[in-house]
Amino acid sequence: MRRLPVQAAVLVFGTFLILIALISVSFYYSSQAFYENQLLTDIERRLEAHREVLEDSYDPGVLEHVRVMEEGVEESEYILVGADGRVQDSTRNVSTADTDRYLSWIRERMNTEDGFLEFVESSHHSIPHVFAIEPVMGEGEPRAYLFVEEATSRFESTRENLFLLTAGTAFLSMLLAGLLAVLATFFMTRPLIKLRNATEKVAEGDFDTDVYSTRQDEIGELSRSVQAMANRLKEYQMSRQMLLSNVSHDLRTPLTYVKAYAALLKERPDLPPDQLIKQAGVIHGEALRMERLVEDLFQLTKMDEGHLELYTTPENISQTLRDLIPAYEMMAEQEGCIFLPVIPASETKIPLDRERLEQALTNIIRNAFRHTPQGSRVTLELKEDEKDVIISVTDQGSGVQEGEEKQIWERFYRPDRSRTTKAGGSGLGLPIAKQIVEAHGGRVNTGRGKEGAVFFFIFPKEK
Repeated sequence: MRRLPVQAAVLVFGTFLILIALISVSFYYSSQAFYENQLLTDIERRLEAHREVLEDSYDPGVLEHVRVMEEGVEESEYILVGADGRVQDSTRNVSTADTDRYLSWIRERMNTEDGFLEFVESSHHSIPHVFAIEPVMGEGEPRAYLFVEEATSRFESTRENLFLLTAGTAFLSMLLAGLLAVLATFFMTRPLIKLRNATEKVAEGDFDTDVYSTRQDEIGELSRSVQAMANRLKEYQMSRQMLLSNVSHDLRTPLTYVKAYAALLKERPDLPPDQLIKQAGVIHGEALRMERLVEDLFQLTKMDEGHLELYTTPENISQTLRDLIPAYEMMAEQEGCIFLPVIPASETKIPLDRERLEQALTNIIRNAFRHTPQGSRVTLELKEDEKDVIISVTDQGSGVQEGEEKQIWERFYRPDRSRTTKAGGSGLGLPIAKQIVEAHGGRVNTGRGKEGAVFFFIFPKEK
């Protein structure tokens, strides 16, 4: 299996290697071309200086002066050829064979008013030589030709040194590139390896891993996303454990009653009719309680899976709430409380699924009755502003404790300091109501009123 650090190191080192090779080759050839040009320029300037002197004064003294100067140049041979093609002057080290070879080259380039230079390679020399010719003009015609052959030993030596310098620099650069590749790979892949190990722990069920990073790049964003995922999975795990624990507890109590009273009916079939009716009523009530719990769980599961279907139509919110008043007054009478509706007349219409809204509102009001002492008041109020329609339910219980405003909407949540003065429900009514309101595009909120808790349903007005 290819490891990410190895792949990253090879990629980084390969990139550096290509760049170093390109830079080294470019440096070598550009430096060589520069030195060649410099060598040719020096010879050309020297011959031009001789030409200018000879054109001013073409006499034996000047000819000797030019020859003496060229004899002082290392690895250089000089001859002066007349317009008739015969040698007029030359340095001492020019042999007859070299003179014939030079004259052959010169005759091919005579009758020109411009100088000419080139590198010449022949079997007579182990390294290239420079041949250069410069015409000496007189009365508009070439009078003679200056010729110089100069060896490129210094150039070849410099080129060898340049090659060694380039090769050594490239080698050191590759070593540095390798070191940088290892370091860059280490710092790049270390957080990725840490993330991989963290995700493996998360996959094994360990959600306490800490991979949060303050880096402001993509790796930092990925680290924070993985940390958020681990935290969310930890919350889900705790929620699942709480769900199983609460469902088990809420089912155990009614099952215990059903089992006990059913056993009593089985063992004592001769009980008086009034006791039989009483015990059967207890069994029936506990069965209804279990049925409501299972139905609430079923509805929450559908909502979590996105299967909550709403059949909305534009409804007058004021009239919709007024239609529910009789049912809530009856509920208040059964609970021994007072129900106070404050619903002003309004023509505002919003898209509603009436059945689902009634379900959500009933859950909130039933919860308010449970947490309100007998004889106290539960208020249902409708308000509007420019953007929203606000339905509030206010009770006169002990109120929501500070810090519980969001937790109160979680399934099975029950505060340590219970607000209730009566038997509690399944703990699913508020989460179901929240899901229904949010499915309508609204939102829920919780506050602390003057005397108790306040629950809000907030729906945006239809545009």
